[in-house]
Amino acid sequence: MSRTSMREPASASDTGPQSAPLLPRTAGEYIRCIGPGLVLAMAFLGTGDLVSSTVSGANYGYALMWTLVVALFARYCMISAIAKYKLENRFGDTSVLQGFQRVWRGFPMFFGVAIFFYGIIIQMSFLRACAVALYQLSGELGGATWGYFVGGAVVVVATIVMLARRNAYQWLEWTARIASVVIIATFVGAIVATGHIDLVAMAKGLTFSIPADNGPFDAIFIAIATIGTIGGSALNLLYPYFMDERGWNGPRYRRLQQFDLMAGMLPLLIINVLFWVVAAETIRGTGMTVSNENDLATMMQMAVGPMGPALLWISLFLAAFSSFPANARGFANLMFNGLHLATRRGKAFAKPAEDPWYNRVLIAAFIVVPLFICMPQAPNLVYLSVFGTSVITAILLPPILFGVLRMTSSRQFMLDEHVNRWWQTLILVVLSLIGLWSLYAIVDNLIQALGQLG
Repeated sequence: MSRTSMREPASASDTGPQSAPLLPRTAGEYIRCIGPGLVLAMAFLGTGDLVSSTVSGANYGYALMWTLVVALFARYCMISAIAKYKLENRFGDTSVLQGFQRVWRGFPMFFGVAIFFYGIIIQMSFLRACAVALYQLSGELGGATWGYFVGGAVVVVATIVMLARRNAYQWLEWTARIASVVIIATFVGAIVATGHIDLVAMAKGLTFSIPADNGPFDAIFIAIATIGTIGGSALNLLYPYFMDERGWNGPRYRRLQQFDLMAGMLPLLIINVLFWVVAAETIRGTGMTVSNENDLATMMQMAVGPMGPALLWISLFLAAFSSFPANARGFANLMFNGLHLATRRGKAFAKPAEDPWYNRVLIAAFIVVPLFICMPQAPNLVYLSVFGTSVITAILLPPILFGVLRMTSSRQFMLDEHVNRWWQTLILVVLSLIGLWSLYAIVDNLIQALGQLG
């Protein structure tokens, strides 16, 4: 449902003097409203997620598939809590960073600065994935030296054109829908081509089983580290800004928001499960290792034959391209929201996009600068991502977890009838404790990596 298709006057408690989208009543209207959750879900999806699911399927078969379900449940709970503050706080705040500011006034500036660096690193990884996919699909156009740069430049131009349109957000929604459908169809076809799924093993893999070959501690530790990092990811903070694009403000949109988020997370779960299953059925037991996108292409060739690599590159491109423009817009909104709340100058702007510097920084920092990673002799993206995201995640993880728990569990911040129930608070407490364990793992691995370089 578009923002202008059905509208009614909003109550003052919802959005003030502006009009707001009419709430859906039928199943069809609910389905047409799906958008922000899917845009966010596809914004998560990148080479790293797909390689991770493939490695898990190749190394453990179906034994650790429950970790994927639990990790996405953790992400759903944390994002839902973030959205809950936006819709049901007692101050009329429409931004989650306004809530963080009430916890500590330094948080908006903290997030604004951190997101600037975090966003550039994340965008580099997505642009590189787009460039690699286009390089392969174009028959290695541009050669080994400039091929990735040519593909990256095409994506940069396409992204700028897309985001310059007045209906840019609708383009983001349609890109996410097309990408999810094509990727799911491709890997369902790959599973059909393999001709076999071990349903018994899959069922056991969803019952918290631990593979004996690698030791229970290693498997559990990896699972918990993954769950905690996902729950406290900075990308979770982008969802309220995608909700703004639909005009969802006020408690009456909570039910629609929960449906939208669940509907958006479902394709993400399906895609990861499909990668996992294909790896378990084709690679498990062959001795083949998976460490990058080229290994994914080999896996698809094993599954469906000569067309496999092309299908993989198409899927990889759609996964990365559905993320790149959406994250650029989301990071810019989050960054400027933080800077506006923290500075006297920013109080003149009701929304991030009203700032004359908004489009300049959006294009320069989150679209053009990431093209550097596609240049010849660019630094190793793996090292850049590992060190960059590890450091920033270690910095952002505690305040995100603590802030969301503090805001949604207290009548000081939430409307009385919308404060977390005891079990909702318990879930967030557990996620926060797991997140702190993840923080320890991140810092420990970072120290060991720095020691090896020294």
